[in-house]
Amino acid sequence: MDVHNVQKTGNMHYLYLPTAWCKKYGINNNTKITVISNNDESLTLYPLVVEKKKKKLNLIINETDPEIIHKLIVASYINPAHSFTITLNKELQLKTILQQKKLLGVELVEVSGKTISCESSISIQHPEALLKTMVVKIKNMLFIMQKKNFYLELVERYEEEIDKAKLYIDKAILSFFTSSEKYSLEPIEMHYISLISKDLEKMVDHLLLIDTTDKEFLRRIYAIIQNYHDILDKKILFNYETAIAFIKNVQQIKEIKVRKIPDYDKKIIKQYLVNISEVLIDWAITKEIEKK
Repeated sequence: MDVHNVQKTGNMHYLYLPTAWCKKYGINNNTKITVISNNDESLTLYPLVVEKKKKKLNLIINETDPEIIHKLIVASYINPAHSFTITLNKELQLKTILQQKKLLGVELVEVSGKTISCESSISIQHPEALLKTMVVKIKNMLFIMQKKNFYLELVERYEEEIDKAKLYIDKAILSFFTSSEKYSLEPIEMHYISLISKDLEKMVDHLLLIDTTDKEFLRRIYAIIQNYHDILDKKILFNYETAIAFIKNVQQIKEIKVRKIPDYDKKIIKQYLVNISEVLIDWAITKEIEKK
């Protein structure tokens, strides 16, 4: 291993390449090399121009269960493949599969005979922005649900957008851990974003099932989501004190007695918010330790 000094001129930083390496690969003034910034903060140099290889996934399955096929499509999509093809043993009626909630956000999924294919054009490197999008959509959804007469179709559309954002977060996090692309976040931040987005998505599923005449409950949930949005939007400094304040905010939700099925959904919603508050305090303590 060699140690090299970094030279600086203006805003430009320079590093002299090893002489032996340059001689071995014929590096001169006209040579173009490839520099890859890795997630572990290292750099990889190639003595030539390297085109990024597009990963293609090809699967052949002997399966007729629509639910299994649906899960396979989602798993293939969120993984960092440029495209995927799933070939079935026999032709199926796949219309119901592609109408599944989680597939509403998957672009360019095509079905032709026994083949399901997708050309994924989306590269996602900012899951924190997607998390913020989820929170904004949930806020809008809750705002509409507080109205006396609201359009259920509009609420369901927000739910679809929230599911889409969660799907993209999953895709971004898998890409982070399996590719050499550079991300602005640390692995532990990806972990916390994954946990929070998962609970937010599940919470929304139960929001659609509650008794919307309980406006006080909706207002309380809206206030909690607004609190978290302020943290994400950096209107509130995120530290262990604001995480504790968020916990207290969640604790203000009255104890829910289950007398009917919608009450059960409200109880679950509260539990998901408790889960999120626990993740936030964990995250805040992690940030505190990183300062040391």
